[in-house]
Amino acid sequence: MTRFAQKFLSDGSQVKPYFWQYNAQSRGPKARRLCSSMAIEDSHVVPDFADPVFCTDLPYQLAHSGKARQGDGNDPRPDPQKLLAIGSHIWRLETQFRSVAADVPSDSVSRRSTNQAKNQLASKICRLKKKALHSANKIKLDGLKQEHGKHLLCFTIVNISAV
Repeated sequence: MTRFAQKFLSDGSQVKPYFWQYNAQSRGPKARRLCSSMAIEDSHVVPDFADPVFCTDLPYQLAHSGKARQGDGNDPRPDPQKLLAIGSHIWRLETQFRSVAADVPSDSVSRRSTNQAKNQLASKICRLKKKALHSANKIKLDGLKQEHGKHLLCFTIVNISAV
């Protein structure tokens, strides 16, 4: 087990939020919604994942150069190992950020380069936290789908046995 995993799992009295909890006051996407609202028969069942960039049966087509990036965000499968790896990377970058922030240079030229290094690290940490939140949401959604399936199975068994 990595040092990050040991630290993360052994910290029972953790006051700060988990590393994947990113920007709790987010207001959502600023761009226009790609998917139209659907009529949902069962509000507890999440419809299957459809990537709007690579889906051909949508009423509209997104314009892209044919080399649209198919990254990790398009993969709907949960991957806890990936979340742990992202958390480990964030932890290393935060340690590096603290070491850079501890150095207080006296002249303005080195202060400018230190601030630039801190800004680069901070933006990379921010991007990784966003990625970690996305990965954590996929894990939560998968768990909720499994739990919902188990509950439906129990309800059908109870209904069959009651009849």
